[in-house]
Amino acid sequence: MARPIAFIDLGPRMIQYFSTLGQYLGPAYVPVFFSLHYKSRGVLQRLQHPLYPDRHCGSAERLPEGADVDPEYLIPKLRTKTDRASVLKQVPYYRWLVGELHHFFERIRPAAIFLWNGSGLAATIAEQLARRRGIAVVFGENGYLPNTLQLDATGVNAFSSFARAWSLDEIRALQWTEGQRQELARLLVAYRDNQLPHPQGPSKGRVRASWIAYLRQAVYDIGHRKTIKGGNRLIPSKISRLPHEFAFFPLQVRDDSQLTVHSPLYGNRLEEAIADVRRALQEVAPGLPLVIKLHPADRRKSDYDPMVRAYPEVTWVGSGDVRKILARSRLVITVNSTVGIEGLIFGKPVVVLGRSFYGFDGLVHPVRARAELPQVLRTASNNPLDARLVEQYLLFLYFITLTRGHWRDFSPASLERVASRIRSLIESADLPRKLPASNSTT
Repeated sequence: MARPIAFIDLGPRMIQYFSTLGQYLGPAYVPVFFSLHYKSRGVLQRLQHPLYPDRHCGSAERLPEGADVDPEYLIPKLRTKTDRASVLKQVPYYRWLVGELHHFFERIRPAAIFLWNGSGLAATIAEQLARRRGIAVVFGENGYLPNTLQLDATGVNAFSSFARAWSLDEIRALQWTEGQRQELARLLVAYRDNQLPHPQGPSKGRVRASWIAYLRQAVYDIGHRKTIKGGNRLIPSKISRLPHEFAFFPLQVRDDSQLTVHSPLYGNRLEEAIADVRRALQEVAPGLPLVIKLHPADRRKSDYDPMVRAYPEVTWVGSGDVRKILARSRLVITVNSTVGIEGLIFGKPVVVLGRSFYGFDGLVHPVRARAELPQVLRTASNNPLDARLVEQYLLFLYFITLTRGHWRDFSPASLERVASRIRSLIESADLPRKLPASNSTT
């Protein structure tokens, strides 16, 4: 009999992929979904999956017996202030959610749970409940190279097993075949030239929620999501005329876990990071302009117009292809964005202001205290990139760390690789462990 894998609170665009993945996880496993979003629940209904929980949200006066949840375990992993406050104050919605997840686990007895990113309220509660029951946990997140995913047993980004289990010397010593080097080189050339093949869609077309689900989600979002009106009017929407060379600082989504969990120096106070970077550049490279690009998902959540007025010499970019900016830049400065890896792909020195998956001294230039920033920028600006080491690290990412499949790609190869990785994480007896450096191309 197939054992359930519980997919916890996935976004609506992912539901169909992981539902289709059930054909590749079987016969040992079957996907079951716990979803809170109206649109996700609408997609599940159209795919004829049962709905867990029975309703979108609720409240409870007390936590259920047997649901042993430690708030001190949850708080450091939560992405938003609202979720942290919900746990600290034991609000009725939090108590309801703990109860629903507790009863869900008791009812379906999952072999494993799957958490996307792992920093949402439902995900952190589910992780703790699962670990107390000895249930395997699999984390997922978008990968750092095109058409890849992070799939790991301890977390994603700086929480992943690979971020802690490998040293740079071990990565440097890995042996690769000429075929593997050429395969990666073709991928990187296609990425730089914007010639990557389009992901294969679902064979029977995209399944979408009903218009009623969209309407309900929109009404809910209006009351629960923070947006700004009239912000970023001084920032051009398209890439303007860029300086001949410059330092590039791509901003990140303010409420993303990369900032709220993995940025000990600045948190999500990007204004402070911008001010420090500008000041340090004026000190160590006074003739080098600074170019700052908004993250497209943050354009309606943060207003940078006051900083545009305060720093008129800075070039601000609202949107556009980041590759065009990377190609012209002298160095890249990031908290811990994927653009750091993209900077390495373009052969640029990368300065990292937060905890990151790739934050190795020698590969990039980490900043561990704000006072270090000028000296780190000076070192990054004046020293050439170690191209051989960058190649070794990207090979390590592509063939060992990341899974070569993606939830946007419904091709059989993508589905089989993702399913195989999830099965191996569930079935491994000593999770997590370092993968053998077999360098397989399968």
